[in-house]
Amino acid sequence: MSRDLFNIEAEHGLLGAILLDNSLFDQITSKVSVSDFSDLVNAALYQTMLDCHAANQPIDVITLGDQRKRLPNGDSTLAYAAEISSSVPSAASWATYARVVRERAVLRKVVEAAETIQQSASDDLPLADIIAGAQQAMADLRDLDDGEQDYYSVKEILPGVIDTIDAKFTGTAPKGLTTGLPDLDAIIKGLRPGNMIVVAGLTGSGKTILGLQIAQHITCQLGLSGLVFSMEMTKEELVTRGLASMGGVDLSRLDEGSVTDDDWPRITSAVNRMMDAKLYVNDQAGMTMARIRSIARYCQRKDGLSVLVVDYITLIAMGGGGQNRTLEVGKVSTALKNLAKELMVPVIVLAQLNRGPTNRPDKKPRPSDIRDSGQIEQDADVVIMPHCDLESEAGRNGVTELIVGKVRHAKVGSCFVQKEGKFVRFVGFGGKPPSNDEVEMGRPYASQYKRGAGQ
Repeated sequence: MSRDLFNIEAEHGLLGAILLDNSLFDQITSKVSVSDFSDLVNAALYQTMLDCHAANQPIDVITLGDQRKRLPNGDSTLAYAAEISSSVPSAASWATYARVVRERAVLRKVVEAAETIQQSASDDLPLADIIAGAQQAMADLRDLDDGEQDYYSVKEILPGVIDTIDAKFTGTAPKGLTTGLPDLDAIIKGLRPGNMIVVAGLTGSGKTILGLQIAQHITCQLGLSGLVFSMEMTKEELVTRGLASMGGVDLSRLDEGSVTDDDWPRITSAVNRMMDAKLYVNDQAGMTMARIRSIARYCQRKDGLSVLVVDYITLIAMGGGGQNRTLEVGKVSTALKNLAKELMVPVIVLAQLNRGPTNRPDKKPRPSDIRDSGQIEQDADVVIMPHCDLESEAGRNGVTELIVGKVRHAKVGSCFVQKEGKFVRFVGFGGKPPSNDEVEMGRPYASQYKRGAGQ
């Protein structure tokens, strides 16, 4: 026995229920949208009902006819509404009508997705893109009819909230992942599951260093798993940087092959730590959001996933067909935030800043300086902006301020770190920058202030 994809009678019943009892409007419209109607005429009449309600008018055959004279098939709106109103004897079964209309709409979406997948299989595209498109089509179906409640009473929510508070009080609640930089952790209170953490900076500010260092800390120090999408550097470059950072070996000597006898024990130590780490890298150029989502899901199923790093957001291939770039980047940003919530892992997104900070007296960036789309700032749960004032002596010696310009669950603030450029890493200060006298004395910042962070 097959199920029909259309039920015109149920659509008429639902429209008639609203005409017979306007008090049902909010209940019905919270469950059924215009696009759920299979018949264009019925969809148009439903939209007219919405328009009447928005205009604070009662919904009856007269107001509908006044709001819209003709339906898409040319029939009189008034006459069609009157016919439906007279053919539906009661509004008592509105919930059944709504369920049937919604159910049929979802089934049509399933068929549409299947047809899209079948068509893409015939297209001259790489297999990976076809699979990613199929997975995206299925993902789009997931939210159509998930069976979740539309709203919850406070009484339902309170027990879970009290349990969470108690767990925090007793110290048994799970804490956010640490970054490896204690002063930064003190501000952001750890990297929380489902959060999007934006690391934004000007070119050369150290945003990539910070993002990769956090991933290395979580995987190599904490023993968890992480996935890095690098659309700017190759996987070999990333691993070489990791050896320099974790081994404390000059990156230039690794690149040139001019390592010393003293370097090899440190290289060996770094290799041993990285060999055991669950750190995964993707360096494919032109990655789409669909491919990133697909790979991240697979990685989580196969190897587990504790953190995701994307370097960086505007290098993700846009699929907007030439539409406004701000809108395109905004869609990618929202997709990354949704991915964080779906996978329930922190997603670290690297982003560029515009040149706005360079025109300010203090040169310090703000979240509103994030380039290409204000949506990135809106979607972010945390915004961290590495700032190094190269016009100051401290800045020229690598003293960097990590400005936390946004954090949903705590207060904004900043802390200072020492950038060890040749080791492509940051190490911690004691919460404050060195004095000018100390700078002029040429004291080694890292050995003087670091707390083991980044080691």
